[in-house]
Amino acid sequence: MTEPSRIGIITGKISQNANAEQLSGILKEAFARNIHVEIFVLQEEKQEHLLNAIQFSLLDGVIFLPYSFDSKEYSDNLEQFLVEHCTKPVVRIGIEKTSFTQIWYSANKEIAEITRHLIQVHHCRQLLCLTEQEQDPVSFERLSGFREALAEAGIPCREQENIIYGDFYLFTVQKLAQEFANGTRTLPEAIVCTDDLLAIALCDALRSYQISVPENVLVTGYENTFGTAMHSPSVTTYAPAWEQLGRRALCRLYKLITGKKISPLKREKGSFIRRHSCGCPEKFSPEMYSFYPEQNMMEHSLFTELLSCNSLEKFSIMMYQLNYLFLQPDHYPDERYCLCLHENWSQKKFSHTNHMLRLYEHGGYALFPAEQMLPPDFQDSEQPTATFFCPVQFQENYFGYALLQYTGITEKLHPYYLPFCQEISHALEFLRIRNELESLAYHDYLSGVRDTLTGLYHLNQLPEMWQEYLARVNFRKQKAFWLALNISGIDQLEETQGSLAKDKLLVAFAELLQNVCSEQENCFRAGDHTFLILGSEPEAAPYHTIMVQFIRERFETYQYHRKQMLLPVQAAVLTDEEIQLLTEDTLITAASSLVARSKANQILYADRLHDKALKKLRQQIYQMPEKEWSVKLCSQQLNISISYFCKIYFKTFGVTCAYDIRRSKMEHGKYLLLHTSDTIQEICRKCGYEYSHFMRTFRKFYQMTPTEYRRGK
Repeated sequence: MTEPSRIGIITGKISQNANAEQLSGILKEAFARNIHVEIFVLQEEKQEHLLNAIQFSLLDGVIFLPYSFDSKEYSDNLEQFLVEHCTKPVVRIGIEKTSFTQIWYSANKEIAEITRHLIQVHHCRQLLCLTEQEQDPVSFERLSGFREALAEAGIPCREQENIIYGDFYLFTVQKLAQEFANGTRTLPEAIVCTDDLLAIALCDALRSYQISVPENVLVTGYENTFGTAMHSPSVTTYAPAWEQLGRRALCRLYKLITGKKISPLKREKGSFIRRHSCGCPEKFSPEMYSFYPEQNMMEHSLFTELLSCNSLEKFSIMMYQLNYLFLQPDHYPDERYCLCLHENWSQKKFSHTNHMLRLYEHGGYALFPAEQMLPPDFQDSEQPTATFFCPVQFQENYFGYALLQYTGITEKLHPYYLPFCQEISHALEFLRIRNELESLAYHDYLSGVRDTLTGLYHLNQLPEMWQEYLARVNFRKQKAFWLALNISGIDQLEETQGSLAKDKLLVAFAELLQNVCSEQENCFRAGDHTFLILGSEPEAAPYHTIMVQFIRERFETYQYHRKQMLLPVQAAVLTDEEIQLLTEDTLITAASSLVARSKANQILYADRLHDKALKKLRQQIYQMPEKEWSVKLCSQQLNISISYFCKIYFKTFGVTCAYDIRRSKMEHGKYLLLHTSDTIQEICRKCGYEYSHFMRTFRKFYQMTPTEYRRGK
């Protein structure tokens, strides 16, 4: 099989010494074999959304650290996730028998060595072992070392007298200290704790009952947890070779992937650390005077500024300014950081995403496929890298993940980094809530400005928009017009089909208006089924007539396809001369009057008898502009009088028949100018005009000469 190039690690609290050293051992062995490592860090429970980011198809294998999680139930859930989704080899660092290959570090001999030290050096014969849960296999293994040492020394080991199983640390040690103080249990000469946290808690509990360590009883721990050196008294403990366990885990995974057995490049053993709690003289150790810096990130003044950011762009810029808190100058440029959010990060609940947003220092972002896990600039390293994936999540709101990539670095993470990710999560949640509140406030504002059903402006907003509308008309050097539209017969629709059918029709009509109108026009809902459009048009081209006809045709088509009763649209127009006389105080009155006129322009049933013939005639006028059309010829085609024909034509289309005849010829002329090499004289003839008449009419319609139009002015 091919050599592995990329593996994954699923771990919990990597700030703990044991987990950090195991990780360091894995990285050292992986880097020596040119293997990239992706570390998925789940610091807290309910962060399993990060697992969705793992693309097992990109990995050659996985190492799982179940003991790095505080909750066994949670680690069991993660293990079940691996069983269901991971088809690649998995090495589990643990002692329990599972479906995965497991590897563990035996503490039996090391606990035995601590116990022998108490027996042989301090001459203790009365010893007690304080361990964790009785069913826990790790506790059982460590306890066997204690029993082994007692057996070697000929000291009987009685379950009730020499062994205490803990459940909850504080409860167990407080109860034990109380029993020693009130005499219900004999105080032994030494207590062997199989965990440093038990040892520290026990020392503090004994002190509260005036039982001194090591004067009255000797106490030892195990694992060399951070804090044992600084505690008073400093705790005797054993530092296991956790790094060696990590090395072995990588070698075991390598064999599962390739079938080839390899050995760790370096062999290490644990070390027994004698300190004051067992009565040994104190020795100087640099660890005693080293401590983590203060990790309350919110005390940093820049985080206050981060919370004040009102956009993702500003947030991104400020976040990258804080990188110096955890990026280590000694390793520059071998460490890189970035934040990746899923596309819909601002939604309250996480949903699947196909793309991630990679935020940049300048405030911009770039999309990359979620299936790649890493943005392109984090995939360009030829040297092996360690990339830490830390979830950016506030409670159940999952935003994405932070990436910290090391090239050739196997040291522990800077202690500020994980608190930094936590504060970033808080700040993002703050930004999300801010945006949500601003959106609600804006929607509240819009509810007073726009109609909730159609989304069009309320008529009461007309005075607010008046000056802007006039400025726009004057800038374009056009004529203003108001167009009132009324849907006739909508009350009958509501009576026969219900309110829902009426609302759907109104929404569809409003969408039609918004599609027809450009950004230069404003649409208002003026009443229950009346609407108002504020627009502008060229001096000699009544654009509003074309708009009315287009709206009518589109609305009729909409109703026809849905097999609804055909409701006609009535229109009324306010011209530029009338509009220029208006003031802000008379706007609403003028609009109401225009809307009333549109209702009065109702098309009678008798007039609608000629609808089909009129539409066919108008279509012919525009399709055959070269024909010598006249109002008389058109009325004869419908077999009605000229006066009645002119009346119903204007009522139906909003323009005169004579205007449509002229416009069809002008539109035909425009087409010939653009798509033929005909001379102007030839085009005039094809349009049925004399040269001078054509030139005057064209300029009146389009505010330019035919020659200027042909040249592209």
